[in-house]
Amino acid sequence: MKTNLLSGRFLGKTILLLLLFFVLNSFAYAQKVYAGTQHSQIYGLCVACSILDAQNTLGDNEDDYSSMVIPIGAIARIEQTLIFPTVTKQEKIIIGIGTGQGSLSVQLLSGVSIETFNGNISNNDYQIVNNEILKLGISNPTRGTVELFVSKPFDRVRVTLNSGLLNLNGGLKIYYAYHRPHGCTYPPFDPLHYYSFNGSLNDPVNGYGMTSALPPVYQNNMRCGQGLGTTDDQSKYSLTGEIKKINGKTSRDIALNHSISFWAKIAPKQPGKKSPSLAVEPILDRLAVLPDSLKLAISSAYPSFGLGDNTEFGWAPNTSSLFEHYLIRNKDGLMEVFKNGQLVVNGGANFYFDLNPFEAIINLVGNNISNIVTLDRAQIDELIVYDKALTWEEIKMLYDSYNWNVSGPSSVPGVTSKTDFKEDIIVKVSPNPTTGTVSLEGNLDLEKSEVFISNLSGKEVYRTKLISKSFDIPSYLPVGMYFILIKTRGEKVYNRKIILNR
Repeated sequence: MKTNLLSGRFLGKTILLLLLFFVLNSFAYAQKVYAGTQHSQIYGLCVACSILDAQNTLGDNEDDYSSMVIPIGAIARIEQTLIFPTVTKQEKIIIGIGTGQGSLSVQLLSGVSIETFNGNISNNDYQIVNNEILKLGISNPTRGTVELFVSKPFDRVRVTLNSGLLNLNGGLKIYYAYHRPHGCTYPPFDPLHYYSFNGSLNDPVNGYGMTSALPPVYQNNMRCGQGLGTTDDQSKYSLTGEIKKINGKTSRDIALNHSISFWAKIAPKQPGKKSPSLAVEPILDRLAVLPDSLKLAISSAYPSFGLGDNTEFGWAPNTSSLFEHYLIRNKDGLMEVFKNGQLVVNGGANFYFDLNPFEAIINLVGNNISNIVTLDRAQIDELIVYDKALTWEEIKMLYDSYNWNVSGPSSVPGVTSKTDFKEDIIVKVSPNPTTGTVSLEGNLDLEKSEVFISNLSGKEVYRTKLISKSFDIPSYLPVGMYFILIKTRGEKVYNRKIILNR
């Protein structure tokens, strides 16, 4: 007699697979910011017009949907405005749509428009659904997505169904709407300053570029392409960036509530030599990243009077030879550090530095405040300054945003590309920023390579084949940040970022 029962081993594997499935799904959803509220409205004299189950578009259930219905011959329009939890900018919005009457097409959706808002103020980006923003489903042709990049601050997106010659008799279905933060393009959560270190110390957010005591050393193969490093001839130097005060915040407000994010890699310690380090000092804080530890203290820009020398909790072990993501969070004067999205602790003890007992030092903060970065045989990339304390969820999402591929620059026909952070080939784009003429330098043959330029939404805006190692960006392209994808004759692909100034 056979008993058809799961063996313990099989049951264990099943549980592990279910847990893995749950974790992977949680990871994917954690990176998406879904619309949390909505409002809808019907305009026109149309008794039979309707919007059904409007709440189904909210949250992370991507299979529930609302339905907009306008009968043939009716003169009306229906709007549904989907509202996100907070204002953000420079993000890609994804809207899941569908129909109950067959395959989606641009022609069928000719009466559907999309528009984003910051509060009740339009971003003036109204557009009819077209081939550029409509992505059709492969396995299910009745579903698709509308994907658009928004360059202005927004907290809501409006979907409008207008009556027209071609009507969606089966109704327009809206499944969900989310935006997704992504690293290596533009930081989420409304940064105050952003330094990509792609050939310059510029800040594209508020124009507060950093200054360097010595010529900065730009190096390739960082976490997001190019960043700052050191050499044997220039093993140590410092950068300073003024911190802007906006929205009525004072120097003290920002000194006691801010977040600083960056990627760093420290050289190994050599016997008999001083330890390499990277020190980041936003206003009163100081985090030193060393090969074997992390240290918190009062910034070297202010006299400490020895008050913080014996702080009990300002040290934690740290071992890594790779690029790691660090975030300093100061919330109401309490400094904490997050590494790769997780709060740093020292064993079971806390790792922090509390400024509140040092009121005499806090009172020294003047009108001008700054962030100081000192590299000593170290590398840094993607420095972001926030004038607020990010939440734990935001910190995790910021870290996670660097771990997924942004569609667009890698979508060149016939090319499959991924970001390789350990490539040995060096391809340098200069000058960066550029006024239009770009030179490519590297330790490989770039002759007859193809160059594809895409904007931040991933849309290709220009392509050319190299005759020499330089080319001109067309004059019709506006200033801003662009992706450059270089495809060599040997089918190798390299992604770089460039800032265009005129």
